[in-house]
Amino acid sequence: AITGDKKYLKLAEDFSQHALLKPLAANEDILTGMHANTQIPKFIGFERISQLEEAKAYHDAASNFFDNVTTQRSISIGGNSVREHFNPVDDFSSVVSSEQGPESCNTYNMLKLSKLLFEDTSKEHYIDFYERGLYNHILSSQNPDGGFVYFTPIRPGHYRVYSQPETSFWCCVGSGMENHTKYNELIFAKKEDKLYVNLFIPSEVGWDERKAFLTQVTNFPEEASTELVWSSKKKTKAALMLRYPQWVNAGELKVYVNDKLQEVNATPGSYVSLERKWKNGDRVKMELPMHLSLEELPDDSGYVSVKYGPIVLAAVTGDANQDGLFADDSRGGHIADGPFLPLTEAPMFLSKEGENLLNEIKPVEGEPLHFKAPDLFYPETYSDLVLQPFYKIHEKRYSIYFKKQTPEGLAEEQRKLEEKQKAEAYLREITLDFVAPGEQQPESDHGILSENSNSGLNQNKHWRDATGWFSYDLRNKEAKAKTLRVTYFGKDAGR
Repeated sequence: AITGDKKYLKLAEDFSQHALLKPLAANEDILTGMHANTQIPKFIGFERISQLEEAKAYHDAASNFFDNVTTQRSISIGGNSVREHFNPVDDFSSVVSSEQGPESCNTYNMLKLSKLLFEDTSKEHYIDFYERGLYNHILSSQNPDGGFVYFTPIRPGHYRVYSQPETSFWCCVGSGMENHTKYNELIFAKKEDKLYVNLFIPSEVGWDERKAFLTQVTNFPEEASTELVWSSKKKTKAALMLRYPQWVNAGELKVYVNDKLQEVNATPGSYVSLERKWKNGDRVKMELPMHLSLEELPDDSGYVSVKYGPIVLAAVTGDANQDGLFADDSRGGHIADGPFLPLTEAPMFLSKEGENLLNEIKPVEGEPLHFKAPDLFYPETYSDLVLQPFYKIHEKRYSIYFKKQTPEGLAEEQRKLEEKQKAEAYLREITLDFVAPGEQQPESDHGILSENSNSGLNQNKHWRDATGWFSYDLRNKEAKAKTLRVTYFGKDAGR
């Protein structure tokens, strides 16, 4: 694109991995078990190739990948993966239980992909995802006092680790430095005589072709409105394309031009077109009513996240035992490996079967985007929890997802959780080090060496074989280890 020399485009096509391109172009899902952020940049490349030479298969692959990841593999904040790998679409249990939740770099790259797809199609749902990831994952991933986040666990009552300048320069630090300089990049977009207003962020854009400026004045999301002011020396004919977000109910978006209410012939998930001759000082106001909603994990496991408009709400559950809150330079320093809060002690939503949980969530007077639900939280010790924007929570233990349960099913649910966490706690207590064979980062972290060895996925578990050999370097502090625990494939017995 920079040089116009086709040899570089040809090279990009030669580097394209057809083992991914072909199945995703046909909308075949082969992603489970793959290292997530190894794949996302490939689809960014596919979409860029399709823009430069209108290659349909490349665009279809990128579009299908985006839809698969955002609708079946992502959580409410826009992040995806566990321990850096795509989990099965019908089983998010590992995501809920792990301290290694969605990786910041993944969302960084998914926003790149959504931007390219929007540029190609002008479809609003790409901006809906962009907004979701921007506010709820990217904005939340930088400590206001410095430090970037690698993993964002959604395990209830866990916490995140922040980088330090002299100890940690992970991938998510590099992308993190870039993340927080790009809040302006997709607020506006232009196409021919149309100027798209995508995001509701205080800003100003110059439209050179129209010799005009558009200034956006807003306190969104604290206030559910925005105002646009047109500046030009001459009257100018143009179309402003105002985003009608999916989180605004049908018929509720209000648009005013110079205080006069306009007819809105659009639906949520589209754009309102305002085409006219604009003059200096013209003002457009948008009212964007926000509502509470619940979003379940894609596997319908009963874990729900609370949103207000596009903003994900979470609750602070404490600040004790946040071991390694600010990362050291050790291998795994980016992982929040402090004590787990037992899931039996995590806050739940307890209500009768069929009851509307949202009726129990009430706004806190005088505090925008803050809510309480004293009659909904279980156990009662959590009755004073405040739901607030996740991006405001730092250096605390938190809960983004809450298990829904009925009084009749509570005892059985607690019994199952207790049984599971006893086994997990015992194994965690006696483990000095752990490596997941076949998973890219854990193997790299443990210095894998191999010859004539293969890896793959079977029954949603990664494996590595050895017709030759392979080795790892395992930590053994003070030479305490007495047992090596290995999982074998049952059908290999006696081989």
